[in-house]
Amino acid sequence: MKTYRIFTYLFMFAAITFSCDELDELTEFDVSGSFNSTIDVNLTDDSEGEPVTLTETAAIDISSNPDIADNLNLIQNVTITALTFEIDNYVGAEDVTITDASISFGDSSINISDIVLKTADDGNIVYEVEDASQLNAIGDFLENNPVLNVTLMGTISATPALFDVIINLDTTVTIDAI
Repeated sequence: MKTYRIFTYLFMFAAITFSCDELDELTEFDVSGSFNSTIDVNLTDDSEGEPVTLTETAAIDISSNPDIADNLNLIQNVTITALTFEIDNYVGAEDVTITDASISFGDSSINISDIVLKTADDGNIVYEVEDASQLNAIGDFLENNPVLNVTLMGTISATPALFDVIINLDTTVTIDAI
């Protein structure tokens, strides 16, 4: 009889443990979203061939998605499924290059190799960030901060130079309703 009681308690413990995990999974849902932002670089003064340092900022707000906005305090996880950027609408000399460049996403900084701006714009080159640790750090930041400041820093070989840096961030946000 004592053995039967022990098995009963073990069975009940196992049933409760497994059902809680299954219940937790039933209360979670994913919201996928694509968020875009544009950094406008507008260096109109003529540097007479001298390099110019630039720092420009924009923001990405994942709460612009209504499903995310309604559940900001219930976000369990943010996974970055893709992060890309491209140069667009370039106006300036053909050989102007951005060097020593980086794009910061919150606390994460991503170094960028030298880019010839006209070539990148004319070729519609899309640069993809693939470093998993950087993508995870950005996702971790977004779990508690719906607005992500994006900062482009670097050196332009000459001005005037006008262009846009279009940032695209694809995410899957896991929300736990309970």
